[in-house]
Amino acid sequence: MKVYFVRHGETGHNVLNIRQDHTVELSERGLKQAGVLTKRFLKIPVDVIFSSPMKRAKHTAEIINKKLKKEIVYSDLIQEWKRPSEFVGKKRDDPASLELHKILNAHQNDPDWHYSDEENFIDFKNRVKKFLDFLTIEARQENILVVSHGGTIKMIALLMALGNMVTPEIFYSFTDTFRIYNTSITLCEKKDNVWSIEAFNDSRHL
Repeated sequence: MKVYFVRHGETGHNVLNIRQDHTVELSERGLKQAGVLTKRFLKIPVDVIFSSPMKRAKHTAEIINKKLKKEIVYSDLIQEWKRPSEFVGKKRDDPASLELHKILNAHQNDPDWHYSDEENFIDFKNRVKKFLDFLTIEARQENILVVSHGGTIKMIALLMALGNMVTPEIFYSFTDTFRIYNTSITLCEKKDNVWSIEAFNDSRHL
């Protein structure tokens, strides 16, 4: 099985480094990126598309599927990490956001603690693991396209490599070092229920 994980196209919030929720749509550049990405997938076998239902991912999947014409399955399991609503609309370096980060980080290893309406780290990891378990055990297609989000794709890659050993410290260190560009492709292959990462953040089409 080959699984092509794709980050959604660019949004205006991505450019401005602003925290976004599920309603944010693709920018003009993001629409063009999705169109260019489609040309690559015309040369790649795809049996089914799984997509996050968040608008920016959903629209990216729909643009690709105008040419591929495959079934799209929307899954909440591959949405982006839900952070506190207090973050939404604020820049990542906003003083209020930085202060909230400190509070969240102080409790990041407590599975029962929440600041407000967010997923804590354990919630997020367990949710993404459910999707990886589905791909590992239940999915039967040989070529799968997954349209998701940067944080989610990074978590999937770490879970493939480390399983339950993934901690907040490891995740943040990984996310600070390994970039995933908008509409980049991360190719993973499963053989005998063992995953390998064959390509990471492939953005040559851009």
